[in-house]
Amino acid sequence: MIHQPDPEKKPNMLAGLIAIRKMHMRAITESGFTCADEMLYPENYRYLSDILSYVAVGARSVENQQHRLTVSGMEVPAGMKNPTSGDLSVMLNSVVAAQGAHRFIYRSWEVETTGNDLTHTILRGAVNKHGEAIPNYHYEDLRLLWEKYQDKHLKNPAVIIDTNHSNSNKQYIQQIRIAKEVLHSRHMDPELHKLVKGLMIESYIEPGAQKIGAEHIYGKSITDPCLGWEQSERLLYDIAELC
Repeated sequence: MIHQPDPEKKPNMLAGLIAIRKMHMRAITESGFTCADEMLYPENYRYLSDILSYVAVGARSVENQQHRLTVSGMEVPAGMKNPTSGDLSVMLNSVVAAQGAHRFIYRSWEVETTGNDLTHTILRGAVNKHGEAIPNYHYEDLRLLWEKYQDKHLKNPAVIIDTNHSNSNKQYIQQIRIAKEVLHSRHMDPELHKLVKGLMIESYIEPGAQKIGAEHIYGKSITDPCLGWEQSERLLYDIAELC
């Protein structure tokens, strides 16, 4: 969205930044809830820092030092996804870095941070050398992460489970089953009950996804396929009952 707020027109980053701010501010006004967003470019966080209450760092950014350093200066929770390789040590090392204090160059200024104690992990599945999806939301995966957290002695151990991407192999309807399995694991194990803090579910108004410039269906994703409104609503009620 930041590059092309209108996907059928030329890139316009200024218009993209304005569109993102307007979208978040409208969501706050209409729902009363503050927003979450993925930090694609650390330098752009300053344009949104006053209206976000949660930030995620994606699988392809989590190894980047500037992302880690920027998170160390945030005053909101930040989730670090495992890289596409699935390497948990990379993800956990990013949490170590973000929870620490740093001095570095940010937007041409020398800045000093005190560390972000609310930095945590996000499991989004992995991809092997053959391009095949490897999920990491199962009970055994969660137990392994808990044990690695104990070895690292990090503050506020926590994980969010991304139910789409490589965990569902982008089979969006599987998010419903995955969410319920994670909640079952959380219910059965007191340590996982403390560790698993939430779910990241891709949903929109209409189910599935569409190609840019093809169907022009309002409320249907043009990126990853999503759960529709009715499916999302039912799943939220199920989650509330299972918790």
